[in-house]
Amino acid sequence: MKKVKSNRKNVLLKQALREWQNSKKGLVKESTYVNYNNLIERHLVPDIGAFVLSSVSTEQLDDYLRKKLCSGRLDGKGGLSPKTVYELRSVLILTLKYAKRLGYSCTTTDNRLFCPKGRKPQIRVFTKQEQERLESYLFHETSPLHMSILVTLYSGLRIGELCALKWGDIHPDSGIISINRIIIRIRDLSPDALAKTKIIIDMPKTECSNRDIPLPDFIANYLNKFRQEKDVYLLTGTKKYMEPRSCLNNFKQVLSKAGLEDSNFHTLRHTFATRCVENGFDVKSLSEILGHANVNTTMQRYVHPSMDLKRKEMNKLEHLSVCGQDFSK
Repeated sequence: MKKVKSNRKNVLLKQALREWQNSKKGLVKESTYVNYNNLIERHLVPDIGAFVLSSVSTEQLDDYLRKKLCSGRLDGKGGLSPKTVYELRSVLILTLKYAKRLGYSCTTTDNRLFCPKGRKPQIRVFTKQEQERLESYLFHETSPLHMSILVTLYSGLRIGELCALKWGDIHPDSGIISINRIIIRIRDLSPDALAKTKIIIDMPKTECSNRDIPLPDFIANYLNKFRQEKDVYLLTGTKKYMEPRSCLNNFKQVLSKAGLEDSNFHTLRHTFATRCVENGFDVKSLSEILGHANVNTTMQRYVHPSMDLKRKEMNKLEHLSVCGQDFSK
């Protein structure tokens, strides 16, 4: 019996999307694969999966991405973030190129699809007074959680990196922290899964995130007083980890007890980067400590000069001005 060839002109976009996703299985991190699945099954397939691949146009996809930016949330409360729309765009482009390689009839593989401009998120940095109050509270009573928050405040760790940090990753002689694992919660795609999500311990998000961080001497010496076995987690003081969601809740309780306003855990990372720049830290070194691929990411995303620093820099112009030199006498 002869095999009937499938009509490659009538392939639907949802088929191409799922075939592309399956081609990535085992080639990308599990968390990345789950993110692809979320984008495809929650957005792309329900919205435009019925489009015929051979007739879908760049204009149709442009229109779709613009609509998702304005009103794409599944709960109906506004649009998706520019980051999520950008990820949808990337999946579409990669799928179309993959379909083209398979020989499917495809009218567009255009990289010039609508690309949303990222909005800079409103972030919070602890003032110097707030940082002093927080540190006073943390040093007042020693606990694994308090030590972990101090380490983050002076290293800029991400919450998933901190949750995976063990005492064996903190080298007592050099005071260096080795970051080589993260803990994250992802959707469980297993057909027999008992819960919607699961915790995984994975490699850091990028190659640059796999790094060594030298702690300030006073923090390293402080930690050495309470050193435990190598396989004990710093955050819990036991051989059991704490997941990021629980870590965030505990952090918020610490802020409340310290008399500080509610804030995200990432504020510690923002504050670390900002204090480093305020104190003349080499930006290239800071970029590597934060685990960024380039200096621009560090400057644009995490460095937020205070008004005191801006005033200090502006006053450096005094020696250029004749009036300034006269007034200073």
